[in-house]
Amino acid sequence: MVGFALKSIGEMLFSKELLTKEQISIVAKSREKSDSLFGQLAVNLGFLKEDDLIKILSELYDIEIISLEFLYINRETLTSIAYDMAAQYFAIPFFVDDKRAKIAITDPGNLRTIDDINACFKGRKVEFFIAKETEILRFLEIMKCDGENIEKDPLLLLNKIIFDAIESKASDIHFEPFENLVRIRLRVDGVLHILRTVDLDSWMRMKSKLKLISNLNITENRRPQSGHTRIYLAGKTVDLRISTHPNIFGENFVVRIFDLSSGVKSLLELGFSNDDFLWLRRVISFPSGMFLIVGPTGSGKTTTLYSLLKEINSSAVNIMTLEDPVEYQIEGIKQLDLREEGILSFSDGVRSILRQDPDVMLVGEIRDEATASTAIRASLTGRLVLATLHAATPIEGIRRLLDLGLKLSDFVPSLIGIFSQRLVRRLIGGEYQGRFPLTEYIYFSKELKEKLLKDGGLILCKADKTFQDSIQEALDNNLTDSNEIMRIFGGADI
Repeated sequence: MVGFALKSIGEMLFSKELLTKEQISIVAKSREKSDSLFGQLAVNLGFLKEDDLIKILSELYDIEIISLEFLYINRETLTSIAYDMAAQYFAIPFFVDDKRAKIAITDPGNLRTIDDINACFKGRKVEFFIAKETEILRFLEIMKCDGENIEKDPLLLLNKIIFDAIESKASDIHFEPFENLVRIRLRVDGVLHILRTVDLDSWMRMKSKLKLISNLNITENRRPQSGHTRIYLAGKTVDLRISTHPNIFGENFVVRIFDLSSGVKSLLELGFSNDDFLWLRRVISFPSGMFLIVGPTGSGKTTTLYSLLKEINSSAVNIMTLEDPVEYQIEGIKQLDLREEGILSFSDGVRSILRQDPDVMLVGEIRDEATASTAIRASLTGRLVLATLHAATPIEGIRRLLDLGLKLSDFVPSLIGIFSQRLVRRLIGGEYQGRFPLTEYIYFSKELKEKLLKDGGLILCKADKTFQDSIQEALDNNLTDSNEIMRIFGGADI
């Protein structure tokens, strides 16, 4: 079996032009004096990248790849295999419950490894995954430590922080340096909670790791930076958007978390009331025109837009998006990332998209007059345009367009509706659990458009539903409480 595997690996590496015949010969001779596997020896000699090796092994043995780089494994799981066996077979358990065990290994061709580990978990289904030897070695070192020392490993602690954040369904992790320590907070359901503090020495290693994985300049400490990385954690695909900003004690880091494995939710799953749901379904039934969602950062604008696209999506409709960056991928929709495509502005991107004959367009954000004008022209030429705008309410959305330099006559004819939302925590059994949207929106009927164009007074714009209506409805149905309403709206005149 091993001889067959060696020959196959060598042949595959050669056929894919990852190793030359001369390199294969050198590896084979070196292996006569080493216990290392053929592929790993090629990596150690500098002939092959470890990423390429595990891809080949995954293909050869039909085994799934697992990345342990960002995985936090609790001590009980980690020690479910004795250290001696783990070290002998280069095997790390990363998930164990009453029914299943998931094991990362480096040599899927070793049948003895498979048989002995199966025997350790008798009565459970054992699933094997292939991982990098460097990652396996790191966890073998951790296994030799006691529980207290595990917490003192800064890079393992960073993994635990990211893991805890994802498990808590946090939207952001804040790393905030002070004079003698770094405070770490998680934003869960819109509220920041202190997770822990770490010393400055540990933080230096953590922040270097965060910069490396997100392709930031590791030597730049005085200017803001932003980057992102994608990780695979316990069966989930997670995007981390990392931004830095200098302060007097170092650099603040904010890590925004997007759990891509959860997919795009339907409108029903977002928690809208029945009236809201029917109103939204109505506005997206229009074949052309412009629909705006407004609200501050973190109010769920983009999430709602994605759900609307999911409602519209079909093989009969050409849907294209322009985003900065793309947050969730939707099958069947062509999505463009402003940065990755090298597009300089949203207005340039809209002009480019129009050449692709779209039926529906999503513009991630209207930031300037050029983008607004281009999006409006698109909506007046038979396209349905969905976009976001930073404004507090639908009326403020109109004022925002006017502030950008547009006239009412420029955009009112194309407007279908403006929708604003805020996310508030839901009260269940006296505790806050999850969030749901409160809304305010205006539908621009033919009569309203005519009045606005004739009289120009925004006082004519009466909301179909106001935030006051939404708040009263939520309080009457005990969905939330007045403390939460005050936290979100404060003393605002709503």
